[in-house]
Amino acid sequence: MLSSVGAWGWRHPEWLQDVFYPDDLPSDWQLSYYSNEFDLVVVPAAYWSAQGYGDEDWLDEVEEDFVFYIDWPFLQLLDQADYLKCAEACHQLGRQMAAVLVNNEVWQQLGSEQKDWFKAVSEDFTVLQYGANGIAGYAFAADDQAQIRGENILLLHTDHSENLRDLSRRLTHLLSSSPTAHIVLANDGPEMQRLQELKTVMGLLAAPV
Repeated sequence: MLSSVGAWGWRHPEWLQDVFYPDDLPSDWQLSYYSNEFDLVVVPAAYWSAQGYGDEDWLDEVEEDFVFYIDWPFLQLLDQADYLKCAEACHQLGRQMAAVLVNNEVWQQLGSEQKDWFKAVSEDFTVLQYGANGIAGYAFAADDQAQIRGENILLLHTDHSENLRDLSRRLTHLLSSSPTAHIVLANDGPEMQRLQELKTVMGLLAAPV
């Protein structure tokens, strides 16, 4: 299965100064620039929960086949106002919204009222739980390397010690047991070089033999 590749967020200081974004690119053009190379992104909670985020229309910045995931944060944001902001972001993204991603540790600490909010969201959008260990709701963890496989998304962590050959072997193994449509480099401050390498590897794996 041909997989799309993306990152956890697009506003990374590590991508500035011509590392990825041109030095003269306005910050509000970053998503548009990013979407020219990648097909999906996870919207971190800090993006949709920011004051005034509603002034941003992310759909105007991307093509119609671009895919968004919405991140629900850890315990900092768990009140009704934040739930409403999350729901607003989901509805703003409409059919280009793939799922809300909820860490299993967060889910286990939610009260009944807070879980009801997610149930309300799940009536219109998919809510995927993920975690480091064990089966969790709609998604399940792969192993202790924080690789998390769901029904259609793989949250992948990688570092400098993993060369391209090892990365290719790991992805081949993961995809053979659980084919996925969407792969997200979930590192904090993901390196653009590694993200581009991941895209190249996936292109090679998807090429006809």
